[in-house]
Amino acid sequence: MTNETFSVKEFEKKYVARLEDRTLDWNVLKFQEEIDPAYRRAQMRYIGRGATANNDTNVIAGEHFTLSTMVLPPGCIGPLHLHDDVEEVFFILEGEVTALIQEDSYSEVHEIKLSARDCISSPPGVYRGIRNDGKEEARMLVMLGAVKPNLPTYPEGSELEELRKQRSKEREAIIKD
Repeated sequence: MTNETFSVKEFEKKYVARLEDRTLDWNVLKFQEEIDPAYRRAQMRYIGRGATANNDTNVIAGEHFTLSTMVLPPGCIGPLHLHDDVEEVFFILEGEVTALIQEDSYSEVHEIKLSARDCISSPPGVYRGIRNDGKEEARMLVMLGAVKPNLPTYPEGSELEELRKQRSKEREAIIKD
């Protein structure tokens, strides 16, 4: 933009994402919910497509990371998954949740309690998940450290990992668009 005439109107169109223009996407992770109804949660994207590579044209184009919010109904579980290429940040906006951390598919799952304005950053190669143990809806911000992260994997032998293998070709076709 430095070599062009600066237009605040164009800048706003390209770099501002307003809540009033967003919708909660309860379907982006529906493939997980079909395996276990406790996995039901919603995402609202702001910057980039995220690891799901959802073809949402109503986002700010990411250059270095993705940013979205998640709604976690009471009892909801964001299943353990691993990003091999990026760190992932969960920043709790509202509610009480439990972060789940696992070194590999066969090790112990560790639980870390988080409250509003707590943050956890999971490095690449570590399984991470989230669970809302409360009676109220929880909300969190999710940030991934790449524009097009690799599709996450799930613990070996899990139903989600088998489904991921099937869906990986679909995702690659979406990313090419």
